[in-house]
Amino acid sequence: MPGTLTETTGSPPPPDIPELPWGGDGPDRDRPERGGSRSASLTGIIVLMCASTMTFAALISAMVVRRGLNNDWGHIGLPQILWWNTGAIVISSILLDVARRKLRSGNRQLFNWLWSAGAVLGTGFLIGQAIAWQQLSNRGFYAAGHPSTAFFYVLTWTHAAHVVGTLLPVLYVMWRALRYELGPGRRTMVEVSAAFWHFLDVMWLAIMALYAFWA
Repeated sequence: MPGTLTETTGSPPPPDIPELPWGGDGPDRDRPERGGSRSASLTGIIVLMCASTMTFAALISAMVVRRGLNNDWGHIGLPQILWWNTGAIVISSILLDVARRKLRSGNRQLFNWLWSAGAVLGTGFLIGQAIAWQQLSNRGFYAAGHPSTAFFYVLTWTHAAHVVGTLLPVLYVMWRALRYELGPGRRTMVEVSAAFWHFLDVMWLAIMALYAFWA
């Protein structure tokens, strides 16, 4: 019999359906994650942590030097909301880490709840920071005021900028997870964003300790 059924009838062959990339739209896919990409992401976040540590270390060193130059270093009464903000970022960090562990064990439902709660608390931390700055401004403590106030604003603004940059992927993970579209290709983002969030948690505790007990 000449040719195949396609050749006999003259109908075109069925089109090839391209496969979705790992972690693409749709339900989770059970494909293994690329080891090279994961390793590169983790290396990159370590480099970013080192760079951020150097930035904060330079600012704190400048503050120490400036304080020793004159006797014009004033005292800031820290707004009470900063202590609530501290609790929010610490609890948020704990929730993200527990959520990460639950994802590893395959408990997706609990991961969604914990990660979402951590993301909401992280957003609340930023809102609380804005309220604290406004309270300081209402009391007459401006960035152009005495050196203690100026360094407080610089340190907290720098920290907040890092928080915004980290909160965006945290919220993105939450959005994809709640839609059950967090495939293996995106789970590196969970590890990386959680790790950098812990780093920012530690940096905030250092800033609070610095101003509460020394500056």
